Amino acid sequence: MEILKKKGLDRNQYEQCWQLAATLPSNSRLRKHLQQGLQQHLSIQQQLTDQPLLVSSDIIESLFGNFKHIIERSPQADMNRTTLLIPTLCGTLDPSAVATALSLARHVDLHTWEQDNIP
Repeated sequence: MEILKKKGLDRNQYEQCWQLAATLPSNSRLRKHLQQGLQQHLSIQQQLTDQPLLVSSDIIESLFGNFKHIIERSPQADMNRTTLLIPTLCGTLDPSAVATALSLARHVDLHTWEQDNIP
């Protein structure tokens, strides 16, 4: 868990964890369970992304902690619209992409999206 929590799951961590599991007795139920889980989740990772698959909620909890900090500073926090901030807290933003998004985001489109997606 320490390896996967720090680095996520990709081919390199898969092999490292597989070798650690292989040190358990060959008839060990834990060994079989770990290796089956590694195979299953590596397959998922390879279907979804080239990036390591997150195996901990720590990053998501941190993201929502940052989000909470931001909305607490807003005197009139509108939770529905403010949820649109969450993607901006992930990764690196290209200033031209932000400018384009802002120029294309019409109020009516935001209102429609909000009504369709946020109860």
